[in-house]
Amino acid sequence: MAQDVHTYKVFTDDASQGNAAAVIEYGGWSDAELLELARRSGAPVTVFVQFGSAQERDAVLRYFSTEKEMTFCGHGTLAAAAYMIQQCQLDRLQVITGSGTPIVITKSPQGHYYFKTERARRLDMIPDLIEIAHMLGVEPGDISEQAPFGAASIGSPKLLVPLCHLTHLDAMAPKFEEIEEWSRRHRVNGVYAYAIQQTKEEAKDAGALYVHARGFNPLFGILEDAATGVAAGALGDLLFQEGGPSKYVFVQGKHVGAESEIRVMVTAESVEIGGSVLHL
Repeated sequence: MAQDVHTYKVFTDDASQGNAAAVIEYGGWSDAELLELARRSGAPVTVFVQFGSAQERDAVLRYFSTEKEMTFCGHGTLAAAAYMIQQCQLDRLQVITGSGTPIVITKSPQGHYYFKTERARRLDMIPDLIEIAHMLGVEPGDISEQAPFGAASIGSPKLLVPLCHLTHLDAMAPKFEEIEEWSRRHRVNGVYAYAIQQTKEEAKDAGALYVHARGFNPLFGILEDAATGVAAGALGDLLFQEGGPSKYVFVQGKHVGAESEIRVMVTAESVEIGGSVLHL
């Protein structure tokens, strides 16, 4: 299986930070071979790009962790966007994700990459607050009643858990086996805990609301994620629906030594997620 592996850092301008993804142009391999290539790529997520007919779509993307295939991955999509836009010499492409969702990817004049996808869909479930607090290693009273608490999806469902303060986010002691079992039982691809508490520097950016977050996805072999674009996109949309602004910056990855900034913009028609992408 000869292949060229292109590695990127996403949601950062610093090669030592951000979330890593590998991109490989699809070569007709079987699913088992794709998983083996993903395990050998050296990145937590590998995206396989299959270019198609521009009359219908420019490419199909498939996402693999080191454990299994994923339906969708935000930072993987942006890594693939950087690769495809360079290959095609275009600033806009339309692709289909592993879940069958059509998305549009673009490159801004500032050099940032974005993908635009569907509005968030809330899952019909009411999480048990005591159970969620226990598996995240926080007190039930640490979970806020003033922000969205529940599961939502823009292509990959996530449980969104609001915490009252940044100190609660920092002090979490997640029980990964319980998170994995809960995720499997409820058909949710991980947990996204967050706190809406801006630093003084962040508050100076009047154009966006800063949200600090931590993402856990042991179901796919990723205990704690450096950046979770699909969760940030779903959460940004829910906050917008509840009267929040249309622009957000999600700060994530500090707890795994790989800080990331995910930018989310919500309109009446779509959710747009993006940031910086570095080719290593």
